[in-house]
Amino acid sequence: MAIEAVRDLIISYSHLIDRGELDAVAALFADAVYGLGDGDGNPVGAVTDRDATAVRQANEAFIRMHGDPPSPRTKHVTTNILVTVADDNTEASAVSYVTVLQGTETLPLQPILVGRYFDRFAVLDGTWRFTQRLCCIDHTGDLTEHAQRHLRS
Repeated sequence: MAIEAVRDLIISYSHLIDRGELDAVAALFADAVYGLGDGDGNPVGAVTDRDATAVRQANEAFIRMHGDPPSPRTKHVTTNILVTVADDNTEASAVSYVTVLQGTETLPLQPILVGRYFDRFAVLDGTWRFTQRLCCIDHTGDLTEHAQRHLRS
């Protein structure tokens, strides 16, 4: 049950972000440390710590929206999800691969980013919740239609 709940949270993010539902994305990470990470899953630079408003603002400042209703015109494909559940079944961690595809009126459909998510979870008030999402960006393609600013190195 825990593995399915954790996988559902990981996949929920993909659906929400691809639809441009930034408030729902922020709520998903309201109890989490959120930001960029290195290849070992350690934070890189400033991270957001249990602040849904800051998560929303970070996504709003970074993601370029297209059309009406506004969406990033992306598909986040999350694969190779490896979940580890603690013996007491109240905490878990996961590492997964992410490939972001994008196609807009001016950008043919193509992969624009590949990386890994380093996630942690806990049961809070009887519900599985994210407690960490660090994204390690391994490679990028053409981000001109996706990013409103440069990624930190």
